[in-house]
Amino acid sequence: MVATFLMLLLAAALQLPTAAQDASPSTFVGTWVGTQKWAIDSPSPSAKEEQPVELKIDLVGGKLFGFITPWFGGSDGATFTQTTVEGDQLKATAVVGKPPLPGARGQRGNWKNNVRIFFTFKSDFKDSLTGTADVMMNDVKWLKFTYNLSKKRSRY
Repeated sequence: MVATFLMLLLAAALQLPTAAQDASPSTFVGTWVGTQKWAIDSPSPSAKEEQPVELKIDLVGGKLFGFITPWFGGSDGATFTQTTVEGDQLKATAVVGKPPLPGARGQRGNWKNNVRIFFTFKSDFKDSLTGTADVMMNDVKWLKFTYNLSKKRSRY
């Protein structure tokens, strides 16, 4: 009888869905280095090569801030404007370059104002992030990138 009960209990446990492990925001903090690759059907010949990138993420007042450079082949980079952690993923909305300071005059630059970037990075809870960037221009899907990043190690 006990053996039957244990077998039923084991069978029930095996049928339960396993939830993704939840990450804390600190999981994503640090300097990450790796590659950015175009993820579109027909990239131009110059876009077929992976590009080295660096992503810096800080936690300030319980909120994640990030900046990735280079982005889209240029030195402007991309700055996180909103972030959430869902399960083992960091989801961030970003803009090209750095957003203007409150009250500052001038614009970030013509076409950049119409671009929004939606990053998703998945943590392995060790020292790797994988991710994507969906790029929208004027609310129309424009580009897509993939990322393979590792935590940058400090020199001793």
